[in-house]
Amino acid sequence: MKSLAEIYDNGNGLAVKAQPVDRKTYVINEIEKQFNQIFIALKAVFPAITAVIKTQSDLDTFKKQWLLSFAENGITTLRQFEIGMKKARQQSTPFVPSPGQFISWCKEGEASDMGLPTVAQVMREFNKYSAEIGFSCQTAEQFPWSHPVMYWIVTDLRKHMRQYNQSEFEVEKRAEMLINRWAKKLMNGEVIPEIRIQLEEKKSGYGVYYCNSDAVNAMRERAREKAKRSIAENG
Repeated sequence: MKSLAEIYDNGNGLAVKAQPVDRKTYVINEIEKQFNQIFIALKAVFPAITAVIKTQSDLDTFKKQWLLSFAENGITTLRQFEIGMKKARQQSTPFVPSPGQFISWCKEGEASDMGLPTVAQVMREFNKYSAEIGFSCQTAEQFPWSHPVMYWIVTDLRKHMRQYNQSEFEVEKRAEMLINRWAKKLMNGEVIPEIRIQLEEKKSGYGVYYCNSDAVNAMRERAREKAKRSIAENG
């Protein structure tokens, strides 16, 4: 297997000479030290990899793509690799995943290790909150959140969805991004801020206020039924 110096040819057939490296190059080199071990593990879990990597050139290209993807997405430690491999061993396919898919497994596992919810759990809470806000609860602080971080993630998702008219797919992608962002914060020693419940709401004269009329109660019931169906459909 060629070294990174050989992979990053300068176009004249000459290997790039060792030079003082910037942070990005340094990270790639640190990953390279562990890459052979990772490739062996991938080959054991996804045997069909031999069907696409038949020559040294194929192997060099595969290595280059994965090293760059790892560096660009902050996958720099053996612990992160092991988290991704744990998820990889749960797959039923013999075909190797894309670098992006493997990286998402690494990050998903990191978040799980930190006790954070999955995207599916966030979306269920998002749907429930969207159905209840303004009906059974008047403010986000009054909603019965299943996890402290849900308050910060779900309210952000709802704000962006309404501001930018986002689709469900876009909301899910942002949820994944926010979960990973919180995982990094917790790994860096930050804590999830407490939810401060407002004991008294100031009336500004704007907004919608809800009463307990039969019509409003019927609306609440329909919203609850919609939330139940959404939860049932999404597991």
